[in-house]
Amino acid sequence: MIKTRLLLFLFFFSLSLSTKAQSPAYIIDSLRVQLKQAKSEEEKVGIYSELTWFWAMVNLDSALSYGNEALELAKKTGDQTKIAQAHSDLGNAYNQRGDFAQAKTAYKTALTIRTSLADSAGMAGSKSNLASIHQRLFQTDSAMMYYVEALAYYEKTGNDRYVNFVKNNLAVLHEDLRNYPKALELYAEVAEYREKNQMIPDLAMLYNNIGNIYKNTKEFDKSEEYLNRALENGLKAGDSLVISVTYLNLASMYNAAEKPDQAIAAAQIGIKIAEKVNSQYDQAMMQYALGNSYLKKRDYLKAKAAYQSAIGVLEELEAKEEVSSIQLRMVPVFAALNMPDSAQYYTDLYIDYRNDLTEEQIEQLTAELQTKYETEKKDQEIAQQQLALRNKNIQLYGSLVLALTLAIVGYLLFNQQKLKNRQLQQEGELKAALAQLETQNKLQEQRMLISRDLHDNIGAQLTFIISAIENLKYFEPIKEQLTARYDSIANFTKQTITELRDTIWAMNSGQVTWESLTLRIQDYLQKARESKSSIQFDCLIEENIDRESKMNSSDSIQILRIVQEAVQNAVKYSDASRIEIKFHATKKDFVGIIHDNGKGFDQGTILLGNGLYNMQKRAEELGGKVEIKSGLGLGTSVKLSWPSK
Repeated sequence: MIKTRLLLFLFFFSLSLSTKAQSPAYIIDSLRVQLKQAKSEEEKVGIYSELTWFWAMVNLDSALSYGNEALELAKKTGDQTKIAQAHSDLGNAYNQRGDFAQAKTAYKTALTIRTSLADSAGMAGSKSNLASIHQRLFQTDSAMMYYVEALAYYEKTGNDRYVNFVKNNLAVLHEDLRNYPKALELYAEVAEYREKNQMIPDLAMLYNNIGNIYKNTKEFDKSEEYLNRALENGLKAGDSLVISVTYLNLASMYNAAEKPDQAIAAAQIGIKIAEKVNSQYDQAMMQYALGNSYLKKRDYLKAKAAYQSAIGVLEELEAKEEVSSIQLRMVPVFAALNMPDSAQYYTDLYIDYRNDLTEEQIEQLTAELQTKYETEKKDQEIAQQQLALRNKNIQLYGSLVLALTLAIVGYLLFNQQKLKNRQLQQEGELKAALAQLETQNKLQEQRMLISRDLHDNIGAQLTFIISAIENLKYFEPIKEQLTARYDSIANFTKQTITELRDTIWAMNSGQVTWESLTLRIQDYLQKARESKSSIQFDCLIEENIDRESKMNSSDSIQILRIVQEAVQNAVKYSDASRIEIKFHATKKDFVGIIHDNGKGFDQGTILLGNGLYNMQKRAEELGGKVEIKSGLGLGTSVKLSWPSK
């Protein structure tokens, strides 16, 4: 099961053979001039290759167009080195566009050609590029293998620039694995080199990655600082793609920091920039970020539209991991929109996608191990031919080959079982989550049914009783004898309706804010003022209580009933001119005090009745207690305290 998190977009470097100091637009104009002046096809191929690279920073459609021109011209010349470079440049453009399948094919083709040419430097570059694709597809084992092979070559040849690039990508890989201390350690080494050499675009990418780590560790101030640094460097470099990615990361960070309005603003700017460079993946991921923002704001229709827009593009790009994450987010959106069929539909899609992903991972691992096995098998055949000439070593080499074969088969079986176990665990977690969601939905339906029955049946009956009583008051033969009694019954029935409405309010709310509870108390006090105009009623919530914080509806009704009981007693017995209600918070508890300035009573001589007993029972339901303090001429205070949950 995918953990609930917003997916990060981490920029992965592709390696280029030239230093890029000027802005992409300036270099493109210069290359266009050189292209017009070029005399040979070999010279034009090199210029087309450079144009492909730099257009990838400005407009991906143009980059792909020049890349295909470079490939066709390279094939015409028959120069295998240039053909491999053209495939590599096309892979970079597809990578930036988010078409990872096409990028992977292009990079593999380049690696095959460079391997046949024994081009060690080119092979290392292709391996680094392939690693970035595997990393984006969450295939960490393959990514780590290619990065380590590329890093070994660059360290051996002393190519500090490329060592820096690969170390950055290894840091990103550790970040994907949530090994944040190791990732930050590698990023610090990478940053030192780039700042020293004024690698502006590369610094922008690096600051993006560091900002995302601090977002994940919930250090949002640091995250915002580094992402703003990334934006500043991206603007300085004139790299629209980096700027687009930075706005995406800013939107993700603001969502994580519970700042949906700022996230929406960042995503909307990012979408315009991504459209400019035609980065379909970035556009889709920013729609995803918008959906998360609208979901936090409970604007479910806009959230649905944004999620569906993102899914449409990501499905075309075959970004299955991202698609499955969005499908899971769609479930609560449709549940909130009271569309259970759609919620179930996206739940089923999510399960199917997770199964497909697991099967693909198993197939890939099996294919890789099969390739290793076949390689070892060929080595075994060669060894057997050599052993035929050296009879003394036949038994030794045969044992070694057998042991190696058994190790490979055992490794294959172990990893297949491990993947199956992981799939079963994910399915179990998903079923548990769905069962919990179904239980919550059923509880909500029961609440609505009970509250509707209370309102439609009991409420209607009480209203009918009031109407009947009011009419009987005017029945002349018994009008004088029963008017007082009818008034008493009518008032009691009205009070019952009020309490019934309070109960329905609490049941429908599910979660109640302090602001909502305060309004309910003030509504009750207003009715008390109308019946007892000689008393001043006040209600105060102190600043150390967040009015938007929530409590269970069952807790809110207990608090309301205790306040009503205390106020009712004060009105009846205290002869007070003022009744004051205050709420405040301590480190561990919430405290409510209902105080009147009435005549008070001697606690030692007065026997407290059912009212206090009811208040104490309600306080116990809250996990708290009720205390009463009074004295003759000192008024009365009822103190309610309960744990702040």
